[in-house]
Amino acid sequence: MKLTCTKCLLAVLLFTNTALSNAQGYCADGTVYLTENHQVTYDDVVYKQAAAIDEWFFEIPEDVRLRVYHPTDLPAGAKRPLVVLIHGGYFIAGSYLDFDAFAKRFAELGFVAATIDYRLCKRNDCLLANVISPCNISWGSSFMPSAYVAAVDVNDGIRWLQQHAQDYAIDPEKIIVSGHSAGAFTALNVAFLDQTEIQQVIAGAGLPGHDYISEPLDPVEGIQAVVPMAGATLNLDWIEASEIVDDNIAVGVIHGTADGVVGYGATEAIPCCNTYQTIVYGGCSVAGRVQELGGNLFMLSGEGFGHDIGDSLFLEMIMEQVPAFIVKTVICGESISLHSAVERDPPLNVCPDGSEQAPPICDVLPLTPGGITVPVQETPANQLHLALKASPSPLQGNNLRIELESPVSGDYQCFIRDQTGRILMQKPIHLSIGMKQFDLEVPLPAGVYYLNLTDGNDRFGSLKFVKL
Repeated sequence: MKLTCTKCLLAVLLFTNTALSNAQGYCADGTVYLTENHQVTYDDVVYKQAAAIDEWFFEIPEDVRLRVYHPTDLPAGAKRPLVVLIHGGYFIAGSYLDFDAFAKRFAELGFVAATIDYRLCKRNDCLLANVISPCNISWGSSFMPSAYVAAVDVNDGIRWLQQHAQDYAIDPEKIIVSGHSAGAFTALNVAFLDQTEIQQVIAGAGLPGHDYISEPLDPVEGIQAVVPMAGATLNLDWIEASEIVDDNIAVGVIHGTADGVVGYGATEAIPCCNTYQTIVYGGCSVAGRVQELGGNLFMLSGEGFGHDIGDSLFLEMIMEQVPAFIVKTVICGESISLHSAVERDPPLNVCPDGSEQAPPICDVLPLTPGGITVPVQETPANQLHLALKASPSPLQGNNLRIELESPVSGDYQCFIRDQTGRILMQKPIHLSIGMKQFDLEVPLPAGVYYLNLTDGNDRFGSLKFVKL
């Protein structure tokens, strides 16, 4: 997004109790810092009504809901990235409330998060499969049309949130879509699928007279990252260079090697069922496609882990690494090409009967222990926010004067960022009580900027300034 400023006449704005107004952290010296901890609330809304997925084509539409979680203490005018979470369940089960804990955590870190529901399949085979086994769902008549409907619905849910961006401090141009299992399948479709592509598989998709699949797929703009967890795509060619490179959609793949529901590589759909002939492309294959196209890629492999991302050690890494990946790519605008792994002891069998062994770790990238290049550091509970002032206001030259009002003199790292979160300048600075002359060194065009100070431990301060 280009930075524009039309005769900026705004005063310098001081933030004493939050970090950057458009960022949940920052990147410095290879480290991702998560700097915020918020109180959170949520709204539960019906974002659309639409026809049920069934054989009877009832005319009474279903209510389709979402829940949006947002910090309660953001400054006026703040715009935060939106993290969309999509539940799994074979498109026959599950609820938008399944990701409640994930969503709350993201909102506590300063993001806006939303769990978006979609219509579930209520055809006879789906209802029976929900009771007995998903191995008996009709792939062509039920599974694929339901997957299409899920993508349509989630796109509509994101669009509703973008239309209400001011109500929830959402930056509509910074959207991250993620999900588990069928939700990961949907996240990939939302990020990369278009109408022409899906019509190669479902000829009537988006065309009038085809009941619940008649709604057109209307992809949203603003997606900056996708994080499929134990998911797959039906066609790797749907992930295109124009999306990965030109649109700069970063991809964070989370997948267990012993997944018998959605295979780690290219496998038959639901491999432990031994029912379906269709090949789908799991995490290793998706990562290979992104690497081939030269895109931003982070992969976390669960060696010996199955389909359940709630397995404790795997979950711990996911909850640490996914926010760091988002901050690094979406907030800081940095490139990433990294593959890490966490190992389960003992490893699981792929299928309950032990008939399949887990494949080896994906070789798309060499393994880097520990995940994101260096450890993520979260804000200590007792972090002290510095009281800062800056002058002149607004800034016209290149010399910014910083005043430290609270008695915490010391050595700090200073970062100047633009509105996208990109670091324009970094330098050490010693501050004591009183004004400190600060040469920006890098000529800044007219616009809005953010200054951040940290001592790397428990002292942190930020302010917003305008350059004319």
